[in-house]
Amino acid sequence: MISQYSILGASDGLTFEAYISQKLVPKLWEAACVIMDNCSIHKGGDIEKLIESAGAKLIYLPPYSPDFSPIENCWSKIKNFLRSIEARSYPDLAKAIESAFNQVSLNDIYNWFTHSCYCTSPD
Repeated sequence: MISQYSILGASDGLTFEAYISQKLVPKLWEAACVIMDNCSIHKGGDIEKLIESAGAKLIYLPPYSPDFSPIENCWSKIKNFLRSIEARSYPDLAKAIESAFNQVSLNDIYNWFTHSCYCTSPD
């Protein structure tokens, strides 16, 4: 995982596009792959153009296929950590979210991609 973005409230297409342009695209590299599900905000605006402008490739998962989405395992780990912290205020929640993302290791990511049937190599 190369980028995360937290907001107070629900995300919409404009918020997602801002995340892509301001947080994700600057960290992408030539031939990187960005994998997304078919959520409508993932397909709006200039999402594809922004990602491809960095030389990366955007891949959409088939509909209703969470088994092919490594991020589902990531969200599970993050949500379990957040439940254990029991943050009761927005400032505490913001700190807990940052801590939760810091709990995700490179080894976790490697294993989640392998579990989702992506070819992975530690190199």
